[in-house]
Amino acid sequence: MKNINAKETSLMKVYIWAISFIKPYKSKVLLLIMCGLIISVSELIIPKMFGYFIDDVLKNNNINLFVYCLIAIFLILLLKLIATASKEYLQRYIQENSVRDLQWNIVTKLRIQGVSYLEKNSTGKILALVNTEVAALQELYRRYFPEIIQHILFVSIAVYFMLDISLYLSIVIIPCFSLYYLFGPRIEKKATTISKKLAESQINLGQKYYESVSLLKELNVFNSFEWDLNKTLKEVKNNTDLYTKRYWYAYLRGSIRRFTYYFGAIMLILLGSYLIKEGTITAGEFVSFLLLYLITMHKLTSIITLLTEQKMLMFQASNLYEFTHLKPMIIESVGAVHLNEVKGNINFDNVSFGYTPDYPIIKNLSFTIKSGQKIAFVGESGSGKSTIAKLITRFYDCNSGELSIDSHPIHMLSLGTIRQSIGIVFQDVYIFGSTIKENILFGNPDASEEEIIEAAKAAHLHDYIMELPDQYNTKVDEKGNTLSGGLKQRVGLARLFLMNPSIVILDEPTSALDNITEKNIQKSLDNFLKDKTVITIAHRLSTIRDYDHIYVLDNGNVTESGSHEQLLAKDGLYKKFILQTKEAGRL
Repeated sequence: MKNINAKETSLMKVYIWAISFIKPYKSKVLLLIMCGLIISVSELIIPKMFGYFIDDVLKNNNINLFVYCLIAIFLILLLKLIATASKEYLQRYIQENSVRDLQWNIVTKLRIQGVSYLEKNSTGKILALVNTEVAALQELYRRYFPEIIQHILFVSIAVYFMLDISLYLSIVIIPCFSLYYLFGPRIEKKATTISKKLAESQINLGQKYYESVSLLKELNVFNSFEWDLNKTLKEVKNNTDLYTKRYWYAYLRGSIRRFTYYFGAIMLILLGSYLIKEGTITAGEFVSFLLLYLITMHKLTSIITLLTEQKMLMFQASNLYEFTHLKPMIIESVGAVHLNEVKGNINFDNVSFGYTPDYPIIKNLSFTIKSGQKIAFVGESGSGKSTIAKLITRFYDCNSGELSIDSHPIHMLSLGTIRQSIGIVFQDVYIFGSTIKENILFGNPDASEEEIIEAAKAAHLHDYIMELPDQYNTKVDEKGNTLSGGLKQRVGLARLFLMNPSIVILDEPTSALDNITEKNIQKSLDNFLKDKTVITIAHRLSTIRDYDHIYVLDNGNVTESGSHEQLLAKDGLYKKFILQTKEAGRL
């Protein structure tokens, strides 16, 4: 019982959170309720008018009254038409703006979550969060919330009119509605459970399509189209089966609903005939009541459907709720220090870190990097080189020990200071589906035209750009598939030159370049890196011969450190790496 109550409380929290996105538009919501009230009254007056028409117009053959009735019905329908149009506009306005606010909230939260969240969750899952999950919750603003209000208003007024006509006939509604309530919610629950599974299947199918498109190159290389097709077809079949089940339950639900309507109508006809015979009600009143009954039963059963489906929708919305209430791993400290200029002194004091507490990647690291020094980290894959870079950029916080920049603990520096003062160039450079100019501007959006050209020249990219049809305004496709790996790396270097940070982290940024271009760019790099703190994750050991200090990592520990010559003299792990790279021809 406690678990059920906890689940209901949790769903209520999700519902209140979802509805909170409507709050900024409460004036529009009030107008929406007013329009719903007008529509309900208009729809309910028409059956009353039919009763009046039968009892007073036809019985007395009153032509004038007939004309007045027609005029009244026309005016009521006109008013209903205006209210309906206004309701549709308000409903769309609330829906679109609430969803926009929700999506913006999610994107903002996603940015706050940072690199750690992106590394732990697949792109497909994140896209599903922003697209599929939001689209599901959109139904709350578009359908469930306004329709529940509309139906409750309608039923409240209808019940008043029905009681006003006949208390005896009104009592018939109770067993009819109870009959539906006995079976309806069970079918509703099963139908919405299938809908939930269908929503999950659509997310999985969408992710599978995304993977299939993303892996086209690999599928060609490994001739794995049949393997990928079978996996896709399996998900498609599951999706189709769930669609079939959903339609079956929808049909069953409609059948039960219609049965209760007609069963109640038969009871009303039997009782109504008796009451008319006894003179308790008139024929017109009975016709009015029968029309009101059929409409009211439809609205009552619809409320049950909406409430059940809405409850299941909240299960799906709970994914969004949990994400938006997820505490970021990296939070800017209260009173964080903002430095206008970072000198580039970095100190690791007994730092340990692991992505999971039981498996530390680096263990009790202690070293100091002075401003303007060129430092390299060497080691096998998994030794902790990239992890050190992630800690310096504060993508993660160390588990123990202290990391400081310019004598300030890194967690006490503002995130703006860290991001603005540290530039990173990875081996794999991301290219936006935009112009080359905008791709370079990514390093510094406020840079001038001259600065962009100078950065491109330093990266030996300018001559290539000038040969293109639209030069700097030439568009490249998403991920830069039309650019070679070397050109992508040159774009990354141009961004770095444009950013001009105090601390530079290089993850072998020239690995995809030919020897001549690499030598030319290396000269530009050497000139640019003067007086900057340089940290290189080294793969080609020839690029770090003249570095001030080289740290050799093994299983998260520094096993050797010193200059290139000092490490060679030690005849240790570094020398072993040198010999291996010579044998592989990569020195």
